[in-house]
Amino acid sequence: MPERQCFANAAATGREHPHLAYAEGLAVAAGSPAPTVRAWSTDPDGRVIDPIWLERGGSAYLGILLPAGLRPRGPRDWGVLEVPGSLFPLLRNGL
Repeated sequence: MPERQCFANAAATGREHPHLAYAEGLAVAAGSPAPTVRAWSTDPDGRVIDPIWLERGGSAYLGILLPAGLRPRGPRDWGVLEVPGSLFPLLRNGL
């Protein structure tokens, strides 16, 4: 999957594997001092599925699971939590 497209990658992974949940939040790659805004998938047991960071074992993730209807869609595939047009209604109305 393409680098630097974690939102699109996680959304595509969820569409291909409907049993996986879509999540957004902050993640810290192993060996990195700073968190980054990131998206990933989780399996039913809560394990992180992040195809781009597979080789970075020991990464840490903190985020929320979002319903399938909120997964990003093209053409931009921005994260739900980083775009005011989707974040503000989410904060105001909840999931």
